[in-house]
Amino acid sequence: MSEQAFASANVLLRQSSNDLGAFRGREYDLVLSTLSWEKRGTAAFETLGREIGELCLLRFNSSTNRPANERKDEQLKLLAKFSRASTTIELDSSTSFSANVQKIDDFLQARVVTKKRPLRVLCDITCIPKSYLLLLIGLGFRKNYFARLDCLYAEGRYPLGKQHEASASLANSTGSITSEGVWESLPVPFFESESTIPNHRDVLVTLGGEVGLTLPFIEKYEPRRLGLVMISESEVQTPEKLPKSEQYALSELQGEPNVERVNLSLSDVIGTVRYSIDFCKKSSADTITALAIGSKTHALALGIAALSQPRMEIICRIPTRYTTLDVEANGNVIGFEIEDRFEPSAYLS
Repeated sequence: MSEQAFASANVLLRQSSNDLGAFRGREYDLVLSTLSWEKRGTAAFETLGREIGELCLLRFNSSTNRPANERKDEQLKLLAKFSRASTTIELDSSTSFSANVQKIDDFLQARVVTKKRPLRVLCDITCIPKSYLLLLIGLGFRKNYFARLDCLYAEGRYPLGKQHEASASLANSTGSITSEGVWESLPVPFFESESTIPNHRDVLVTLGGEVGLTLPFIEKYEPRRLGLVMISESEVQTPEKLPKSEQYALSELQGEPNVERVNLSLSDVIGTVRYSIDFCKKSSADTITALAIGSKTHALALGIAALSQPRMEIICRIPTRYTTLDVEANGNVIGFEIEDRFEPSAYLS
């Protein structure tokens, strides 16, 4: 990565790889993570290797999914080893976004009131759904709950070809490797465009490994101009390894009029922020709709970019339910520091 720091609006972003020293020595007011069924859910704190005073864990309700609940219980025990105390924040199902927004807002607001200043937060974003990651950025830097938000992300192994093959073999499968049911649009609070009824719309998409389902999701926005951000390390870069249906969808997507494609590393949040801002500045549309469909790190970048772009809105997809896809860590843990440049408590103890 060529750039290590980038300023946008009121925030300064730094990114690091394989060097988590800054996160080991810093004092935090709040440390957050999410209980998950994924094996990699503990990898970030294992690599960080420091004791945490209190670890606050978001737990999304999985009452109808016994295996998922059992894995979350196991993960709770594993994460307890890294902290002197833990607090579990019980939430509705992750697909019940509206019901959870106020709960998270109330929790953070109470912490801010107790501290009497914006918080210094460390968050393991590995297993948090993208919509909730963006919500944290919105609450943190639109409502001034955070002085800084440091993020850890444990990369995972995603053999897309095998996962698509497994999904296709299931009865009634939609072709999704991570979810079930129809994708619905979810506008993320704090990231709405200043134009409520745009005459023209440009669309910017951070893509993952589900191109087939992405195509109709994009087309319903009728983009006048389309920007595609693809992960450099993804098997999408070698489409011959994907099923024929995915190859066809990728070809159709790249054949859209006025489309431009960039390939950016999973860990290059700064590059994704810069591209997103440039895309907005070049746009003459009333609204730039950013679809956070790909990686969490690229969704993080969209959130940071949108803080400085009043015409930019962010949309996530929300399925009927998520599949219990277990993802193993690949050994790489990357860190990102986001600080309010004008808030002294971001860098003063």
